[in-house]
Amino acid sequence: MSKVLSLRGNFTVADNAILTDKQIFIYEAGDLTKGWEVESAFIWPRDTRAEIGSADGQYQANASLATDEISATQFDQVSNSADNRQMGWCNAGYQLRASSVGDFLANSGNPANPAPFVLDPQHIVKKGLWLNFCTTSDSTTSPTREWNYLVVLKPRKLSTSEAILHLIKNVAQDVDN
Repeated sequence: MSKVLSLRGNFTVADNAILTDKQIFIYEAGDLTKGWEVESAFIWPRDTRAEIGSADGQYQANASLATDEISATQFDQVSNSADNRQMGWCNAGYQLRASSVGDFLANSGNPANPAPFVLDPQHIVKKGLWLNFCTTSDSTTSPTREWNYLVVLKPRKLSTSEAILHLIKNVAQDVDN
């Protein structure tokens, strides 16, 4: 049975805002033939209650895992599969609900909570892992929420040529050309 490493934690971001380049894993190995494969990853809201304004509405959370900083300044940069640094993506829909006992964020069931990431199986983490996240909603009120994450990594042994390829891929080089 192979070893696995789980990373878990939380981060804070306002609704209708971007959190970019939160480093959640640092890996420094003297042996270039060692790396980590992301087996699974999930996000889910820790804070579901927050003032949303006067009406119910839609809420979308987008996240990505990257092997380098992506410095996203726009929402569409958070989930960009054309960026070789990004290797996992999650889009989750929620409902904003105004209630007399307190406004809240409800899971719309698509996807289930915790929301899983779609992972690129041909990506090996060689130096670090960064989390990027943004939300957008129908509400003009933007409370701060805390979100949870869980990432499961499995160690991988690579040939020298595989290691070089992944080192290049981890820093956004176009490996096809």
